[in-house]
Amino acid sequence: MRTVAEYIELCEWDTSRLLVFSDNVFGNLIYYSHLLPLVVSLLLAFFIFSKNSKSLATRWFLMTTILLCVWLYFDLILWATEKPAFTMFFWSIINMIEPMIYAGILFFMYAFIDNKDILFKQKLLVFVLLSPTVILTWTNLNLSYYDLTNCWREAIEGPLPYYSYAVEGIFAAWILGFGFRRFFQTHNKSERNKIALMTSGAVFFLFSFAMGNVVGSLLVNWEIGQYGLFGIPIFVAMLSYLVARYHLFNIKLISSQLLVVAIWLLTLAILFIQDIDTVRNVVVITLILFTALGYLLIKSVKREVEQREHIEKLALDLEKANARLRELDQMKSQFLSFASHQIRSPLTAIKGYTSMALEGDFGEMPEKIKGVIETLDKSAQSLIVIVNEFLDVSRIEQGRMKYEMSDFDVRKLVEETVAELRPNVEQKGLKFTFDADVKHDYRVYADQGKIKQVIGNIVDNAIKYTPSGSIDVKVSRTKSTVNITVSDTGVGIEPDVIPKLFSMFGRAKDASKTNVTGTGLGLYVAKQMIEAHRGQIWIESEGKGKGSTFHIELPAKN
Repeated sequence: MRTVAEYIELCEWDTSRLLVFSDNVFGNLIYYSHLLPLVVSLLLAFFIFSKNSKSLATRWFLMTTILLCVWLYFDLILWATEKPAFTMFFWSIINMIEPMIYAGILFFMYAFIDNKDILFKQKLLVFVLLSPTVILTWTNLNLSYYDLTNCWREAIEGPLPYYSYAVEGIFAAWILGFGFRRFFQTHNKSERNKIALMTSGAVFFLFSFAMGNVVGSLLVNWEIGQYGLFGIPIFVAMLSYLVARYHLFNIKLISSQLLVVAIWLLTLAILFIQDIDTVRNVVVITLILFTALGYLLIKSVKREVEQREHIEKLALDLEKANARLRELDQMKSQFLSFASHQIRSPLTAIKGYTSMALEGDFGEMPEKIKGVIETLDKSAQSLIVIVNEFLDVSRIEQGRMKYEMSDFDVRKLVEETVAELRPNVEQKGLKFTFDADVKHDYRVYADQGKIKQVIGNIVDNAIKYTPSGSIDVKVSRTKSTVNITVSDTGVGIEPDVIPKLFSMFGRAKDASKTNVTGTGLGLYVAKQMIEAHRGQIWIESEGKGKGSTFHIELPAKN
C-alpha cells in the first residue's frame, strides 16, 4: 500500500506558488476563464456600488459578485494545488457557495424590480433550503474521499452536491417565475422592458455559471465548463448596464472604463496562450465580449448626443418662450393696473353718492328705494375691495409696493379695526371678543395702513366663513415679537388645503358655498405684506367644521 506522499511523487505534481500558479493547470485557458471574469465582475460591482451605496439592489449585487469571485478564485486553487487537504477544503467551500450565488441573484432581482427587500417568509424558505449545504459541508455527504487511484487530483462527491444542484434549479425557476409574473402584472412599457432585460440577464448569468460547475460535474468534463465561465463577465456587464440605466448612473463612463480594462486583460492573457486552437477560441470569446461592450458604449454615446441636441433645442425654445412669457406678464400687470384704476374711479363715485343718499343728503327716500341703495352701497364696497386687491397684486408683482414705515401700537390698531367691524359681526349674530394685556408694549416699526389692511382682511374672512358661534381676536407679546391671533368657530380648513390658501387665487374646495365674493387674492396679498415687514402669517385648523386660527407675527420695537 503506497502512502499519500508516494502517490504525489508518482504523479509528479508540481508545487503550487501563491496557491494558483503551477504546472498542474493543464492550460492557460483555465487562468483566462477564471481571472478575466473575476477581475471584470469585481470592478463592475464595486463601481456600481460606489455610485449608489444606499441602494438595496446594488448591495445585493455587490455581495453576490463577491461570492462569485470567491468561487472563481477557490476553483482556480483546485486546478493548481497538489495538496489533497487543500483540494478537500476549497472544494467543500465552493460546493457551499454555489447555491448562495443563486440565492443572491434572487434577492437582487426582488430589490431591483420591486425596489424593496424580499418578504421575511421567503427569506426563511431560502434559509431552510440552504441550511443543509452549510450544516453538512464538512461531512462525507459533501465530499466522500480524495481519490488517489489516479493522478487527477480530485475529490469524490457525495449526495449533498446533487441536493445543491436541485436547490439551484429551484432558485433559477423562482427567478424566472418571478420575472414572468412581474412582467405580466405591469402595463408600463418601460417597466416591462426593465423586467424582461433583467430576468433574461439573470437567467443567462446563472446559465453561464452553471456551465462552469454543474455541467462539468455531471459530465465529468471540466474543460467544457471553462467556456461557460467566459459568459459571466458579459452578463455581469449586462446587469451592470441595467442597474446603471435604471439608477441614472453614467453608463457611458461605465462602458468605456470596462472596455479599456477588458481590452488590457484580454490582450495580456493572449500572450500566455501557446496552443493555436485555444487562441482561436479565446479570440472568438474576446470578439463577443468586445461586441457586447462596444455596442453598449456606442449606444450610450449616441443616446447622449441625441439627448444633448434635444436639450439644446429645448433650451433655445424655452428661452424664447420665457422671453415671451415675461413680455406677456408685464403686459398683464400693466393692463391689470390700468383697468383697476379705471374701474376704481367710477366705483368711488358710486360709493360716494350711495353713502350721501343713505345719510339723507338728497332728502327722504321711500323704504323700497332705500333698500336698493343699501344693496348698491354694499356691492360698490365689495367691488372696491376686489379692485384694491388686484391693484395690490399688480404692485407686488412689479415691485412697486411702497411702505410708509413708522412706530405705532399694534394693540390700539387692532382694537380700532375690531370696533369698525363689530357692527358686521353683530349683524350676523356672532359673539365677538378682543383680548390684550395693557401692561405690555406692543409697538412695532411698520406701515400702519398695510398692517390694518391685513388685520381687517383676516377678521373679515372670519366673519364670512363663520355661520354661527364666535370670533376671538387677541394681541400678545413675546420677547422679540408682537403676535395677533384671530380664532373662529367657522367652517374650518382641511390640512392639505392650508398650504394653498396663501397662493394667488388659492381657495378651499367648498369656499364658494359659504362666500361667493372671494377672489382668492386677500391671503396672498396679506402674506406678501407681512413678509415684507420680516414677519410671518400662518393658519391652524383641526379640519372641516372645527374652526380656524390665523396667526400674525411681527418683529417688536424694543
